[in-house]
Amino acid sequence: MKYSFYIDKETNHKYDSFIDVKLDHPICIYDDEYIKIKIIDCLYLNNLYNVSGLLQNNIINLLITPYTYVEPVLVDILTDIYDPVTNYFTYLPATTLTYDTDNDIQFITGTNYKIHYKDNQILDGVDEFQNVFLGTTPFELKFNEYDNYIIIEKLDSNDTNYLRQVSYALKKTISDPFVDDITFRLVVKGSYDNITYTTIPIMTADTELITFQGSDPQYAIIEKIRIDLINRINYKYYKFSIDSSLESDNAGLNGYKLNYLKLYSWPEIPYTTGVELTKNIVIPDGFYKATNYISKINDLLSSYNITFALDSISNKISITKNFVDNIKYPYTDANGGISLNLDTANIRHNIGIISNTNILEPNIPLIADTNIDLINFKKIILTTNLDFQNKTHNEFIGGNTLETGIGNILFWINNDYAPYTCIKYVNNEDVSYRINNNQINNIRFDIYNEKRQKLPLDNMLIHFEIEKIRL
Repeated sequence: MKYSFYIDKETNHKYDSFIDVKLDHPICIYDDEYIKIKIIDCLYLNNLYNVSGLLQNNIINLLITPYTYVEPVLVDILTDIYDPVTNYFTYLPATTLTYDTDNDIQFITGTNYKIHYKDNQILDGVDEFQNVFLGTTPFELKFNEYDNYIIIEKLDSNDTNYLRQVSYALKKTISDPFVDDITFRLVVKGSYDNITYTTIPIMTADTELITFQGSDPQYAIIEKIRIDLINRINYKYYKFSIDSSLESDNAGLNGYKLNYLKLYSWPEIPYTTGVELTKNIVIPDGFYKATNYISKINDLLSSYNITFALDSISNKISITKNFVDNIKYPYTDANGGISLNLDTANIRHNIGIISNTNILEPNIPLIADTNIDLINFKKIILTTNLDFQNKTHNEFIGGNTLETGIGNILFWINNDYAPYTCIKYVNNEDVSYRINNNQINNIRFDIYNEKRQKLPLDNMLIHFEIEKIRL
């Protein structure tokens, strides 16, 4: 005997993840009978979003640690080379002076720092250098752009501080007035080997610019204090020179001299850390493809200076924390340190990242481990609470905290079709399952995906059949 059932899920279980079929009368069998169940056909509308709170793949957690930057500290070249007892105008006993007359460079070597002073008239044993590290003094150092530069060499290999600010002053030592203004710019460079130098940018344009007007008196001093540099590199050598508006044959070339030079450094980690905060970035539920998925995430993360990008060749996502080093003391960076926390396997699968927590380094892209995949479930699985004689076996991987065990499987069908298409199953193979139940009062069907998560499909039409068979 066969019992046919035609069920519309919306009748009693529209928003449930199951269908509970209550029989009008129990189906019972005798000892010489058994029961089989067979799904004849099934149809539903594919309207479950591929990104949603239901699938737990719509939240990106940002773990954010604020950074409060410390004040750059004075690089103490002064007391490393000069004797404080004599008002810093004589060298310490440990300071040594050497001369490279072939290249016109004088060296002043202290314990932690070594000064290289370039001039066009270095003579062996003749100290051409003046102490320019004290501040405004009656002394000055020849410092034109054609003949001179100063290199500060760090001798302490354990010194991980890097140059962040510089102050300098120029002094007009000539009395002859110029008709035009005379301009000077400090040029700062860094090197690891004293061979190849890289220009260290000035953070704010023209803050290094010194302009003497023609009317400025003799011995006028103009200073620029704590010029901010864009630098986070621990160079061994720092080179300082001048660019000016004077030509090399100008009679006043040496009439403007360096009055002082002060350096300020940051430690390797130039900030203190605040309390870590968690920001939940919620992607609105919806149907997404790669382009609008990344576009939406970028919109949500714009205030955190994080950018998602998709490589068109590998189909992998890269995630970059964009950082512009325009930090001036005092400053607190609310988005100082950021880690990307992907709590569920579903969202990690979508983005293609294996790790749960991922630190975002400034301007260094985090490349996903695998390609982007927004097909969150490729199968719809229908199970039952009936006791199969031959139990079905599965080895599914869970995708989120809603994963559960799965009962006996009646069918699984492809779900990777375009949104809002009708998915149809017809039992063309005439598959049926023998069950051990001797009496059936109701039949429960549960709907899953292959991530072992129950799905509340709001529509489904099922035609199934119960057959009693005599042995």
